[in-house]
Amino acid sequence: MRHGDLAERQFVETIYVTETIWIDAIPTETSPSSSIDAGQPTTQIEVAAMAVPSGSIIPDEEESAVSTSSSAAIGVQTNTAIYGLSQATNPIDTFVSSSSDIISDSTTTDAPISSASASAVQPQGITISAGLNVTLGGSGSGSSNTSTGNPIKINSEKKVFAHFMIGIVYAYTLESWLEDIALAKSKGIDGFALNIGLDSYSQPQLDLAYKAAEQSGDFVCFISFDFNWYTVDNVTGVSDMMKRYNDLPAQFKVDGKPFVSSFIGDGFDWAAVSQGCGQEIYAVPFWAPTQENADNKGLSGLFSWTAWASKDNGPIDAPLTTIQDEAYINVVTKANKAYMAPVSTWFFTHFGKEVPYSKNWLFKSENLWKERWDQILELGDKLNFLELVTWNDYGESHNLRNWGGLHSDDGCSKWAEGLDHLPMLDLSIPYIKAWKSGAKTPIVERDQVFYWYRPHLKSAECDASDNYGSKPDGWDIVSDSIFVTTMTKLGGTLKVTSGSNQPVMKLVEPGVQSIEVPMGAGKQVFEFSTLSGGYQKGEATVDVSDQCWKPLTGNSVSTV
Repeated sequence: MRHGDLAERQFVETIYVTETIWIDAIPTETSPSSSIDAGQPTTQIEVAAMAVPSGSIIPDEEESAVSTSSSAAIGVQTNTAIYGLSQATNPIDTFVSSSSDIISDSTTTDAPISSASASAVQPQGITISAGLNVTLGGSGSGSSNTSTGNPIKINSEKKVFAHFMIGIVYAYTLESWLEDIALAKSKGIDGFALNIGLDSYSQPQLDLAYKAAEQSGDFVCFISFDFNWYTVDNVTGVSDMMKRYNDLPAQFKVDGKPFVSSFIGDGFDWAAVSQGCGQEIYAVPFWAPTQENADNKGLSGLFSWTAWASKDNGPIDAPLTTIQDEAYINVVTKANKAYMAPVSTWFFTHFGKEVPYSKNWLFKSENLWKERWDQILELGDKLNFLELVTWNDYGESHNLRNWGGLHSDDGCSKWAEGLDHLPMLDLSIPYIKAWKSGAKTPIVERDQVFYWYRPHLKSAECDASDNYGSKPDGWDIVSDSIFVTTMTKLGGTLKVTSGSNQPVMKLVEPGVQSIEVPMGAGKQVFEFSTLSGGYQKGEATVDVSDQCWKPLTGNSVSTV
């Protein structure tokens, strides 16, 4: 059935709508509607048709019928082992429509749909009387580029790296490295930035990392020296470590120069390191964005660690902007050098009296992963390299790799163990492809839904049993919300039931859309119908609680 035929369809049923539809952050209960006019949508797939641009094709009725039986659902659910995340992070899951290719790829545009209770909605000139309050896209920002089916032209000079903490993997084997590299490669990551301090096992683990990268093929490494441990006068130590790996096949090079980076270390003499190595190096350290630093003859560029919104390294109630990126871009452009930008998911740390380095705060980053990737595409060719922060820093909750394997535990298992972050890597794939190809919007090749949330309401009080004794700084600026991001070729409908709250239903536009739904204690249920013919209904395996979060290690931990 083509879109233009929708107005001619006749429906005789009487439908009563009693759902609550969340519009502009205000729950509004709709009143029951009387008999529906001709053209009234009676199934989710038909409601979703309002989001289809003129000229798009909808499957025939027999092909697009939505089953309400889980056993007959068209879509398949992946990543079924959903776990709750920590105070600053949230349970995640992904819906993947197995029939996302039923409709041929097409370029789409926004459908001008307004919302009105039991009033006429007029998308693309077709009047549909709907007894629902419906909005397109939700409260977050969206993008609407979809795959065209044409070959994607990738700029091979653009690279995406993941920051890997060597300091916690003293027991890694070659097999451990091969597994991590295989996972990273499958998600569009080109290499690891290997963060090292002065641990005795740094060199043996670097040896294994470079060997595994070489065996894996098409994967590179470079060292990121951590100047929390290295000192600015340790030129010999840095030079000697680099010389061991500079000529290995897996060493990342630019114009034949071994690439190297750092965490802090402003003022370090990288030109002297180049002399010590006996060859030119390509140094892109995390230094402040000053013109003096950019003009430093020992540097080839600058890296930023501003991956979260903060002030004086403390939380602020504001989103991350690109102001700091632009500061870096401005100075490196004048010096004709490179800029490597950071991308991160969340930040939460909660080390208490059990360790000598107690720290207890979060940065507001609830929807940061999606928003930051949108910023990356907007900055586009101004960025030479990206570094995902981080692959495995569990203590600060921005790990993309799940907890597990042969690494140490400094106490962060209380909020990291058993918590699934891997779907966030899937969310990044369309953005990585778009950035490398020069596109300004993500390249959507299949229909998916991602959702994440804290496993508890922030009103829970747990100070008496908490390892730190108080909630983290910044707990009051986060919201009790379910965060959902949809990726679709043609759009669709999303229904979220959070605990005892009334269900929330949204029409979503094609592309990547971000939606925020009020959180309720209890089970979390998600239902998704796409105009590609896919349907999936699933229940998260982690309920939202109004009590203290009980970590999988069995210890009590504070809540946000």
